[in-house]
Amino acid sequence: METGKLSASFLKKGLTLTLLFSLATLTFLFFHSATPDTWRSIFYFNPETIFLLLILVIASWLVEALRVKLIAGTLGEKVGFSNILRINMVGLFTGNITPFTSGSVPAQVYLFHRLGVSLGKATAIVTTRMVFTSLFFMIGGPAALYLFRRRLLEELGIQHLSVVINSMLLFLLVLSFVFLLVVIWRPHYGRALVKKVFSLGLVRKILGARAEAICERFLCEVQEFQSCLVTILRHRFLPVVGVISLTVLYWLINLSIAPAVLKGFGVNIGHRLFRLFLLEFVILFLVSLIPIPGGSGFTEMGLYSLFSIYLPKHLLAVSVVIWRFLSYYLTTLIGGLFFLRYLMHK
Repeated sequence: METGKLSASFLKKGLTLTLLFSLATLTFLFFHSATPDTWRSIFYFNPETIFLLLILVIASWLVEALRVKLIAGTLGEKVGFSNILRINMVGLFTGNITPFTSGSVPAQVYLFHRLGVSLGKATAIVTTRMVFTSLFFMIGGPAALYLFRRRLLEELGIQHLSVVINSMLLFLLVLSFVFLLVVIWRPHYGRALVKKVFSLGLVRKILGARAEAICERFLCEVQEFQSCLVTILRHRFLPVVGVISLTVLYWLINLSIAPAVLKGFGVNIGHRLFRLFLLEFVILFLVSLIPIPGGSGFTEMGLYSLFSIYLPKHLLAVSVVIWRFLSYYLTTLIGGLFFLRYLMHK
């Protein structure tokens, strides 16, 4: 399977980087926090919670497959649920080991096309899925950061930077909404704005010779984003409600994994559940901006900081391992097995 940049060497490099960053970070966290109590505490983890965690992970896979099936049906394509589930798992694997999940789209488009879906429709299905996920983070991320900025500043102990951070968050929120409005209703202005940004001296200095190619790729993605979003919003309103609902449900399930891990160690979250969801969402939003595959290293550090609010020091590293295994490594492993299966039956 080789589409665009999705070559064997590209995936191998991504997988190697993911493992190196994760292993280095987890080793550091264990060295920093593990005690003899750490290993004894593992045996006190509630067995029933393990079952709950597995249910949450599998439920996230099923909900995501249902979401893609609804999108495919909205665009006039009938694809079996089991096929979509397998394609999604492969997409999660290739996305998890590539920067900005860039390997997910070409892999899914290729596999949908193998099932007889035209390249145009396959691209539309996968792009529409990405559009709704992007909207969730593009609008929800800055909005959550801004609306709950005081609580976040208190949690992080950086209240003295409130003026600077509040200004930055407000700017980010306004920029997100303006960008969304421009892309949907004035796409030609959106293209001009993107070109202007990529023509800046600082941007060209950072990106070097790749600036032009990255700009063109970004413009293509913006055009696909606008085309899919406008088509669905104008002609298929009711299915959009279903897709939005499934998108929210999918992320709620994923965000529930961390509270379930805490529950396994006997922590009663109670009224603090919303705060945990919020902080977890902010971490995932910020990690999504990092070009390292899977946000490896940064994700572990972020969850370590989050768990430190609720758990004693000796349980922090092992909690991060449990969370990361279920939310990332297990999905990557299962997706990798499906990926190998497709390669063998090419």
